[in-house]
Order: sequence, then structure tokens, then C-alpha cells
Amino acid sequence: LPEGHGKPLGEHNDLGTLNIEDDYTKLTPKSFYEKYVSTRTPVILRNLAKTFPAYHKWTDDYIKENFGELEVRLEAKKEKETYTPVSEIGMGRSTFKEFLARYKTDNMYCVSEVPGPMYKDLEMPAIMNCGGLGNALAEMNIWINSGGAKSIIHKDAHNQLNCLLAGSKDWIFINNSYNEWIYQAEEVDGDQGGFSLVNPEAINYITFPDFKKVPWTYSTVHAGDCLYLPPRYYHRVKSADRNFAVSFLFGTSSVFNMEGCDTTGSSVNLDKVPIQWKYPGHGVMSMGNDSPQEWKEEITRLFKESYSGTVSIDAFYNSVLRAYSHIPAVESGLQDVILGDSIMGDYISLEKIESYPIEVWKALAMAASFDPSNHPDAELYHIDAYEVQTAFQTAAYYEDLDFIKFMKVYTSVPFNGSARMGKQLFAKISKNGKTVSYEQLAMTKAFTVFGKVHDRGDGDMHKRNNEIIEKAEQDMVNSIDENASSLKIEL
Repeated sequence: LPEGHGKPLGEHNDLGTLNIEDDYTKLTPKSFYEKYVSTRTPVILRNLAKTFPAYHKWTDDYIKENFGELEVRLEAKKEKETYTPVSEIGMGRSTFKEFLARYKTDNMYCVSEVPGPMYKDLEMPAIMNCGGLGNALAEMNIWINSGGAKSIIHKDAHNQLNCLLAGSKDWIFINNSYNEWIYQAEEVDGDQGGFSLVNPEAINYITFPDFKKVPWTYSTVHAGDCLYLPPRYYHRVKSADRNFAVSFLFGTSSVFNMEGCDTTGSSVNLDKVPIQWKYPGHGVMSMGNDSPQEWKEEITRLFKESYSGTVSIDAFYNSVLRAYSHIPAVESGLQDVILGDSIMGDYISLEKIESYPIEVWKALAMAASFDPSNHPDAELYHIDAYEVQTAFQTAAYYEDLDFIKFMKVYTSVPFNGSARMGKQLFAKISKNGKTVSYEQLAMTKAFTVFGKVHDRGDGDMHKRNNEIIEKAEQDMVNSIDENASSLKIEL
């Protein structure tokens, strides 16, 4: 077998540890930008997060008391695991109060936007508090887990400053210049994030032989540290103990505004900072949405490629934005914004593109990057209408279902639906408020809310990715069996 085959990521090609700034106060926003952001160089800033009020305040009890009713997104502890945690209020979503009561024993991990009311305990660091960085903050995210969480090898679309408030995290970093050896999963055109098909828990050098060429760097981030991670920079993260982290996601314009960036300055409370996407703590999140500024630049580019002067909005849509016709959800979303109740008007020009308010670009970004997991009713997108209705009819074929039996069908495998949605379904279908019959289940239209399809044209793509992963897993099993057999022969 190839050396290192079957061993975890971190057993080969060690390039050493990451850049570390032990005294972040020596950095100005300008030097931080020029030394790290503009060169896309990761760095750990020791003790930077210790200035945040959250570093001292955010215990489980404090969060439950002050933010307990706010809602956050949930994932399984192992990234890309098919299981989605369920709470009383929904699939993949919970209140802080319920999450903090369960996360130490259940397979759940808070990966969410930071609810707005929590901004008061956070600060925009001085190294980001100037023109080009201070106005580029896209969103704020929060991670909370009880330990044992593991990510796959992946990359994110934004610049980020990831600040750890409790616990520790082990990071492995891979420069995206080694992309050809990463075995990146197939992605929807335009996606800037992505992941490797290689399993970091047991590297398969038979299926992925070139991965052996990939060098990596390593570092442990401790409570109070902040890590700057450039966009599209591959990384893998593990946490052994309970940890809290927040992340500042930001973009940078191609022409960087250095206003006020050449002095050290001071941090400022996050409540006072302009953020492109804000989540109030309830309703639809905008986690992972595209950058409005990037959509403005994209529309400008598309226009310049085909036009000069002024053209009708219909002509612009039909001839230029058909570039997205292979991604139905994106095309549909752009059509709604551009041709719908259009604040873009009846015609378009470069001058008009420049004058459109931020709401236009946010609407385009939201339409193009909609993620069902951001919706409070995410389970409506994940549960198939026909399958769930058929399951209920099968269960009620011989006898009516009372509320308890009805809920058992909906909240059990394979649906794992939430109690909240199950109660709503029962109330819509039951005529007497006590039972539902086979006939009622067959005739109801209540199930039409399920199976909402947001087609990004990626169904076949996911299938191909999964086939490669499954083959790699089988190759790993075969290689272990063959090696064990050869050892027996030698003995």
C-alpha cells in the first residue's frame, strides 16, 4: 500500500505552522491589509478576541438568559453528514435555549448567523475599522459545539476573521494553488466555496494518488485568538472540547479604500458597523448569500461585454442573463428581480447600473444564492410530498391515527420532521381534532407544501460527487482486505 494510505490528514508533507502575530496591536489596518489580506496569507492574531465583551460574558447561562428565544441554524457535528438535527421549532433550527440544553449530549452543532441582539457584545477590531475593511463586512456567523466536531476539507467564498471565544480548534491549511491535486467536488458554476472529495479521516491514496503531493500547514487556535483566513483557501478544522467562535465575513473591492487605514485606530461596537446582511434572530437568514457588491460588478461586466449606451431591460435580460439559464433557480430569481416589479426600470445603462441603490444588488444576491437551510420551514424543502403522504396513508390503512400515532410517523425516520410542523399538519387534516382517517389523508392538500424544489441544476452533479465518494470508500475497504490477506500469506 502507498505510504500513509488510510491515515488521517496531517501525516504527510508538513510545511510547519502558520504565520502568527503575537502582538496584534503593532498592526494598523493598512499593514494588516497589505501584509495578509491583499496577499491572501493566513495569520493568527493572538489574544485579539479578548477585547470583546463576549469573551468574558458568553457562558451558556448568560446566552440562555439574554438570548434564549433567538433562533439559530443547526448541523450535525460531522460536516456533510446526511442527518439534520431537529428541535421543537423545526428541522435544522432551534432556539438558543433548547440548543444549549441539548448540545452536550446530542449530535448537533450551532452554525448560524449571529442574531442582531448579540452584536452589543461584539466589536469590530481596530485592524478592520477603516474605509476599505470597515465598509466590507458581509455577515457575522457563530459556531458553538460541545467538542468532537470535524469538518471536511473545504474552502469558503469570503475573507474571514474567525475569533475563538472559548475552547480550542486544530486547523490544517492548504493553499488553493494546489487545487489540481485536491480532487475538488464538482460545483455549480459561479460557486466560490467548495470541498474536496478526499476523506480527511483516512486518506485514500489509491483513488486519489495526487493528494500525496499536497503540502499543508498546521496551527492550534486558542480561546481569545483570531484567525484571518483568505477566500477560497482550503482548510480542515477539528475541535476536541467545548468551543464558541464568531466569524467576520468580508469582501474587498478591486480598488481598495485606504481612508483612515494608516493609523492604529480603535475597535468599535458591532452595533455601529454597517453590515450587508443582518439577521434579527427570527425568520429567514441570509447566511452564505452572495455579495451585493460582487453582483453589481457582475452585472456591469455582463453589460459591457454586449452593449454600450442604453438598451431595454428585456433585451438585456434575454441576451445577457441567459448566461445563467443552466441554473434554473438563479435564472428564475434574476428574472423576478429584473423583469418583475422592476426598480431597475424599463431600460438599463452603465450610468443607471452605477446609480441603483444597494437594495437592487441585495435582491439579486438573495435570489441567486437562496439556501433552503436559511428558511425557518427548511423541512418543507427536504421532505418529499408524495413520500410523506404515502407513509401516512399506509399507517392509517387499517385504523385512524390519533395525534400520538400521527406525530410518531412524522417525527421518526425517514422524515425526522419537527413537532411544530407535525402539529400544524394534524390541525389542517383532522376534521374532529382527535384523529385522521385514510380518506382524509388521501384527499387533503396539506401535503402540497412539501417538496418545494429550488433547482440549482445540481442534482446530477451531487450524484456524480457521491458516486466518487462511494467508490473511494469501497476502494479503501478492498485495499485493507487485500493488505490483510497478503500479510497472512507472508506469515
